[in-house]
Amino acid sequence: MNMLKKSRKRQQVTPKKTARTPVREYINLPWKRVAFYLLMLLPVIGVIATYQWIQNPENLTIKTVEVTGDLKVLDKKVLQPVIEPYAKTNLYLLDSDALEKDIEANPWVHSASMTKVWPDKLVIKIFEQKPVAYWGKHAMLADNGEIIEAVLENGKADLPTLFSPNEKGRNMATGFLKIRKWMEGFPLKIVQFKEDTRGSWQVKLENGMTLKIGRNQQEKRLRRFMVGYKERLINVIDKISVVDLRYTNGFSVKWKKGLSADSVFKGIGDRHG
Repeated sequence: MNMLKKSRKRQQVTPKKTARTPVREYINLPWKRVAFYLLMLLPVIGVIATYQWIQNPENLTIKTVEVTGDLKVLDKKVLQPVIEPYAKTNLYLLDSDALEKDIEANPWVHSASMTKVWPDKLVIKIFEQKPVAYWGKHAMLADNGEIIEAVLENGKADLPTLFSPNEKGRNMATGFLKIRKWMEGFPLKIVQFKEDTRGSWQVKLENGMTLKIGRNQQEKRLRRFMVGYKERLINVIDKISVVDLRYTNGFSVKWKKGLSADSVFKGIGDRHG
């Protein structure tokens, strides 16, 4: 009996203790890679946040609008009512194309350009139309040949008047500028430049004298007149009514009422004698 009890005691097995695996071995993440991706996401998150913020027109509102340009006719104050509604936002939301279009609707503006100076300044450069003559009574001709649908207030400039039945704005501007060049040094200003339906040119000068130039060889005819003026007409120019340049080898002169070539040149000869 005792021996049996002892053997049974020996057969009792003490349970083994199982070692626990540390928690950190189960969560085996590549922390360096995770940190790298987080760093990569931060700029993206920043951009998204900035984009959402700038979408609000009350954030970073335009504080300064500077209008520049060589303006001789246009008053900057005239543009303020046009610009103000657009300036009630920020540079990002500003509709530059629409603002340029509205500014260029002014007849004295040839073109406008926008420069955004971050964070809150807008610079608008105006390229003004430069009138060289009156186009009829209600418009003006610019040096680029465009018609300006406006006139100078109170006749600010002493400019000639141009007429053309064919509305040849650019051609008339080019022709007028050529005439000024060909007649450089002539003491009388051009007050009127006309073109008829056949394209024939006619110029009126400030003393009332008319030059009939015609439609062909305009440069040759005017240069011939300039030679004749310097050689023969320089002292009698104020006595001439009309000069017709439409001749092959010269030009004709019509004197003012009551005068003739004999009386005009005799008077000059008497003075010199």
